[in-house]
Amino acid sequence: MGYTEDGRRYVSLAGLRLRGWTGPLVHRLLGPPDRLSIDPRARAAPQLRLYRVERVEAAERTEEFLHQQAPPHAGHQEPLQNPAPQAPGDEGSP
Repeated sequence: MGYTEDGRRYVSLAGLRLRGWTGPLVHRLLGPPDRLSIDPRARAAPQLRLYRVERVEAAERTEEFLHQQAPPHAGHQEPLQNPAPQAPGDEGSP
């Protein structure tokens, strides 16, 4: 999730996770956030931790990030346990 404040572009912690970041990687490679901000969608929520895009992109080019990033996020789809039976004649033939 990207944000623009004070003329700079930032990525939130949620945005970092979508890019393959894990908590330990954020702590080791980025350290404390560059900015704390109020979430415009939920003002009562905890402050957003924002990281400058330039720092994030530089860290994403490091060997440590490339070897330890989380696998790509495939969504929350669960695999089908018992697929629905096919109708007769629907065995995939054209």
